[in-house]
Amino acid sequence: MTAEYRQEVLNVILAQALQERGVISLPEGVIKTVIQKRRRIPDVMVDYRGLRVVIEGEVSDQAGAEERALTSARRRVEQGLAHIGIGVIFPAELRAVPFKALLEALRDSRLLMAVTSESGDTGYVSGNIDFLAELLDKTFDQLVQEDVVAQAVAEIDAAVEKMAQLSRLCPGYYQKAAAILGIKALPRPAAEKAKKGPIETLSPEEILAICRISGLVIINAMIFQEILASHDNRVTSLTHLLNEIVLHSALNRHWNYIVSDINYFPIFHLASQLMVVIPSHGDILKGLRILGQSAQKIVAMKAALRHDLMGRVYHKLLADKKYLGTYYTSIPAAILLLKLALGHTTLPLKWNNLDRLERLQVADLACGTGTLLMAAADTVTDNYFRACAARGEQPDVTAIYRLLTEKIIYGYDVLPSAIHLTASTLALRAPETPFQRMNLFSLPFGEPENRLGSLDFMDSRLLEIKDLFGAVSDVKQITGNGEIESPYGYLPELDLCVMNPPFTRSVGGNLLFGSLPEPERSQAQKRLQKIIQTKKYQANITAGLGAVFVALADRYLNSGGRLALVLPKAVISGVAWKPTREMLAERYHLEYIVASQDPQRWNFSESTSLSEVLLVARKKDGENDGCDTPTIALNLWRNPTTAFDALAVFHALLDNSPPPAIDQQGAKEIYIGRVKAGEALAFSWKEIKEWPMWMLPVAFAQSDLIRAAYHLMRGRLWLPGYGIRRVIPLRPLKDFGTLGPDARDMHDGFKLSPHLTAYPAFWDHDAQTVNCLQQNPNVYLSPLAKAKKKRPLRLVEDLWPLSARILLAERLRLSSQKINSVCISDSVLSNTWWPLSLKEEYANPSFEKTLILWLNSTLGMLELIANRQETEGAWVKFKKPVLSNLPVLDLAALTEEQVTFLAESFDEVSHEVIQPFPRMADDPVRSRIDAAISEALRLPDYSILRKLLAQEPVVCLKRL
Repeated sequence: MTAEYRQEVLNVILAQALQERGVISLPEGVIKTVIQKRRRIPDVMVDYRGLRVVIEGEVSDQAGAEERALTSARRRVEQGLAHIGIGVIFPAELRAVPFKALLEALRDSRLLMAVTSESGDTGYVSGNIDFLAELLDKTFDQLVQEDVVAQAVAEIDAAVEKMAQLSRLCPGYYQKAAAILGIKALPRPAAEKAKKGPIETLSPEEILAICRISGLVIINAMIFQEILASHDNRVTSLTHLLNEIVLHSALNRHWNYIVSDINYFPIFHLASQLMVVIPSHGDILKGLRILGQSAQKIVAMKAALRHDLMGRVYHKLLADKKYLGTYYTSIPAAILLLKLALGHTTLPLKWNNLDRLERLQVADLACGTGTLLMAAADTVTDNYFRACAARGEQPDVTAIYRLLTEKIIYGYDVLPSAIHLTASTLALRAPETPFQRMNLFSLPFGEPENRLGSLDFMDSRLLEIKDLFGAVSDVKQITGNGEIESPYGYLPELDLCVMNPPFTRSVGGNLLFGSLPEPERSQAQKRLQKIIQTKKYQANITAGLGAVFVALADRYLNSGGRLALVLPKAVISGVAWKPTREMLAERYHLEYIVASQDPQRWNFSESTSLSEVLLVARKKDGENDGCDTPTIALNLWRNPTTAFDALAVFHALLDNSPPPAIDQQGAKEIYIGRVKAGEALAFSWKEIKEWPMWMLPVAFAQSDLIRAAYHLMRGRLWLPGYGIRRVIPLRPLKDFGTLGPDARDMHDGFKLSPHLTAYPAFWDHDAQTVNCLQQNPNVYLSPLAKAKKKRPLRLVEDLWPLSARILLAERLRLSSQKINSVCISDSVLSNTWWPLSLKEEYANPSFEKTLILWLNSTLGMLELIANRQETEGAWVKFKKPVLSNLPVLDLAALTEEQVTFLAESFDEVSHEVIQPFPRMADDPVRSRIDAAISEALRLPDYSILRKLLAQEPVVCLKRL
């Protein structure tokens, strides 16, 4: 019988049947486009948990149908068109079924099916559509568990480490390699200089880092060579070259040939330079062969090559991250951030129109090895593929990759080796496609004119760099044919600026520009400060370079453009970050705040344990633009560990809008498979932007605690399941007293004394000994006779009058400590506690005891934790301006009987041992404190809040 329709139609009907079961999402108009156009459309692309799935079908009456369908599906995965490919063999009898009955007939049919993905192929099995849905579920689970990227990273890391251990014993090599890679010795403290020689001397750690990075550059070139060998017969495979006796000479000759006669300068130039300086040493040649063998294994993991493998390894290898402040964004975090910032509905673009996409401008001003740029490129590509599929158009893979590489993506950094790895990462997306240019710039840093890298753009969009003699200096732009020493570094008007900027700060050893030697560092700091002041940038350098980079990005961002940022969590609560929050409140609509409440990973960067957040903010087009659109707060219970986790989180977040945090109940629950990965709530941006700090939306993993804290800070007791139950009289702490000096002032005015003096103090916060509300002084202080080096002398007459009997914790480790405020038997100063001197009308023991009892109640703890400055998960701080404005029990509104009752309740428990915060749920002393507060204020039982707070990950360090 003559065929009525081809396999393309059957592919679409199969997708429709899967959509009916809620398994996949089928773009609208696909069926209509396929049938009406009556032409071959190779890919039927659908959405499955945020992953692109391509269906490639054949009919059983065709010769070689099984091989053809699976090969085609596998090719789509290898090309990056899809994460999962389905090869399907349809029964031949379906050809003759009338179209209206085709869907029903397919539901009852037995199909041959095979699923292919990064983890491999399932092989053909027989089953119905329900079985195919189950097969997709299993494939997804396997992708999450068997992350090919992690396997590839481990392989590279091991090989590079072996090479580094062998090459670090050759001073002639690593010294020359350091010059090639642009790596200098970091400045050392003055005390170390006399021991270790001149400042330029490389430390053992720096030597090993140089050897590791050089090994990474070499294996990167080897991988690319092996890939090219399968596309271009002019390129020799590694298998052939590894048989050469003098391997480094053979590699150098061949890489130079590729650069001069073919292209791919960014990949092979640095590596060939390293081959020139490698000695003919048996152990090093052995290390080269180990790198080559590992490169061959990596190439076999074809899907892994689309990820930033080299970047993931690179930032483990830096000699000292604290000076450069560079932390590598994890691949899952980068994917989630860029999906939120560039999702196909976020920008007014026709994503299938390459002419319009050409005008899209995306930049990372501190790009490192290009992880975020890679994620941006992936998201743009994903949007393009999906838009083409929805319209029944064939995507032009070569064109979109070339457009991204040559027109859309801009990257800037001060590390030449990192820029070269960025270039190669982007090139690996389509290794068979030569490119003519890349907008990647290695910018000068330090001398001769105190250059600031990307921050020089604060002064001018076009950077002209000159040396001391007036000659053009080395702003290097990477191209396909070579590295151009361009006289200009250019930053265009941007539609998206994505960054994980350096975190170095101007406190704690003054590490701002800490990779520069002292004279250069001071001059660079002064120049930066002058630019900020004269150009009126909204940034406080005390917060660190991150705040400055955000202000710079704002200057170059188009109206309607977006900032996508990985920043320390202090950005939403830190006092020094206030100018940044004010800038965002004035000019932006904050669309997303994402925080990790996963105690296994508070961070979104590798090689750090600092708490971080992801922010996406859209620059306003007009005065009220976007104000009515909610801000989505996503609290992750499971920080994504794979790319597939991140895609699943994004897909789940878009599935339904999160409910308003205050006006409705519940939360948008986010699942990865069957595991709950987080909760999302919607907040009013109009309200948030008026708050002095923005911690509350991501203060807790449990949405009910966020609601309870929100209402409590407004004087309302809200309980899960009951709503608002009572009004509680609260006023800012500053209405009742003044907080004393900070730790820095204490060290500028006093030193510890071994003897009794006139200056008792309560020093440190030992979790073992500070276990009850009543305490005694534990040390004595002596005034300094003269100022410490490079510090002012604080006068005792200025400090001692601020001593007090009430102490509030300046910092806490929530996972182990027990008490947030104490009453001391005598007035004291402290280095880790804020003394609180009550105003004259409240300066009596009963008010002191009442206030301390309130602060150590569950309600007091809930407020404090909601107003923390989170440094590293459970390690938190409480800044003076924040504590001064903290709502506390209104002492003036209490009756004499209430104050007396609360003071007596304090006396009853003041010497009782209190359990650590994680054990608060079953702590009998805390239960008595809460009962006293409830009785005095006539509140209902709120012990449920204590139970919820005890299981918060930031408190107990356990996952929910």
